[in-house]
Amino acid sequence: LLGMALNAQFPRRVQQILPYSPIVGVLLTCALVGTSVAGCAGPILSAGFSLQLAAALLHGLGGVAGYFLTQPFYGEEVCRTFAIEFAMKSSAFGYLLASLHFS
Repeated sequence: LLGMALNAQFPRRVQQILPYSPIVGVLLTCALVGTSVAGCAGPILSAGFSLQLAAALLHGLGGVAGYFLTQPFYGEEVCRTFAIEFAMKSSAFGYLLASLHFS
């Protein structure tokens, strides 16, 4: 809603910053999830490599699936956006699982 309101009031300014919004979104999500997961880092680290591998696969496969499953229907730019969104949503899901099971 905030983005739509800003775009309605300041369309030229929004168009200037629009190319940078995906990377800003990714960096902010990484910072937020990283900060939250750091709170339960001890139990996560003690769970071992299998948990680390599962988390990496969750993010990686989420991004790959987001890209390739949308390719028959959308262009390259939209597929990349889906890939980022799928991978980052996996980050939020990973945080939720970590906070539920390792806090």
